[in-house]
Amino acid sequence: QQLKERMSNDQQQFITSGQRLAIAAGKFAESRKSLEQLKETQEGHQLLLPLTQSLYVNGKIGATEKVMIDIGTGYYVEMTVDDGQAYCKRKIDTLTKSLHQVQQITKERQGYISRVNQMLQLKMQAAHEAQKAQAASGSL
Repeated sequence: QQLKERMSNDQQQFITSGQRLAIAAGKFAESRKSLEQLKETQEGHQLLLPLTQSLYVNGKIGATEKVMIDIGTGYYVEMTVDDGQAYCKRKIDTLTKSLHQVQQITKERQGYISRVNQMLQLKMQAAHEAQKAQAASGSL
């Protein structure tokens, strides 16, 4: 029973990891799309900049040739828009590959969990049958 619970907890962790990888890949895809739109935007174009989820300020596009890319843990690197798109594509590819690996592991683990459940049911059935047989022989 403990093995079953531990395997189920591990399975849930893999599922959660897969969801996080998918979310991260989606964010990089959005960033890549935004960079594509930026390439088509002219300098001086007016837009609303989000300060929070519900607070925006007016702004204007400055230079559109270079962007600052968040590469993680608070580090930013200045890149051209094309380099930024290439960076996002590499990250999407890496995250997608990791997601496929996690999905494969999740699928394998689900098979293990099913086999453990079947074995537990068989053992419980055998114990129940043994109890019935013992009760029947004890009442004779």
